[in-house]
Amino acid sequence: MIEWLCRAIVLVFGFWLIGVSVLMMVKPSVALSALRKFASTNFINYAELTLRFMVGAAFYGLSAFTTYTNTLKVVGAFLCATALILMLIPRDWHHRYAVWWADKLIPWQVRLSAPFSIMAGFAAIWTAVFTLGSV
Repeated sequence: MIEWLCRAIVLVFGFWLIGVSVLMMVKPSVALSALRKFASTNFINYAELTLRFMVGAAFYGLSAFTTYTNTLKVVGAFLCATALILMLIPRDWHHRYAVWWADKLIPWQVRLSAPFSIMAGFAAIWTAVFTLGSV
C-alpha cells in the first residue's frame, strides 16, 4: 500500500511539473508572479513546504521498490531536508529570496528553463509508472 501511495504522489508531482513548465513557456510573467508569492504568508509558506516534504518522502519511500534506489533516496532526502531547513528559517528570508529571483529573471530566461522542468516531470512519471514491482 505504501508503494502505491508513493507512486501516486510522485506521479501527481510529475504532472504538476509538466503543467508548471507549460505555464513557464506560455505565460512566463504569470510564473514570475507566482514565484513572487512564495512564502508571502504563513499559510502559503507552510503549505508549499509541507507538499515539498511529502513529495520528498514519496521519492524516498519509492526508492525501496525500484532499481534506482540510491538516486531516489538522494532526491527524496534533498527535498525533505530543504523543506525542513526552509521551515526553520524566518519566513521573510524565504519570501525575499523568491522575490529577488522573480525580479532578477526575465521572461526569456523563464522560457529557457522550462524544458528542464518538463524533463524532470517526465522522469518522475516514468519512475512512478514504469518501475513497477518490488525489486
